[in-house]
Amino acid sequence: SIMVDYLFLSKSTPRIQAVISEGNVASKRVLEKNGFTREGVIRKLLFTVGKWWDGTLYSVLRDEWGSPKVLH
Repeated sequence: SIMVDYLFLSKSTPRIQAVISEGNVASKRVLEKNGFTREGVIRKLLFTVGKWWDGTLYSVLRDEWGSPKVLH
């Protein structure tokens, strides 16, 4: 994705991570298409609508990214 390319090209960070709501299939698909790996569940991450919700942590490492995916 453009954002992953931008962050790895302009910053010296070794990893980018994202947390999504457990069960968010659309976001899961986007992250996995962009090279992110599921690392695990963060239990009771967010309290909203009278209920605790779990989150799923994803990350991509610079070493896994390789090179820009979007051409200028």
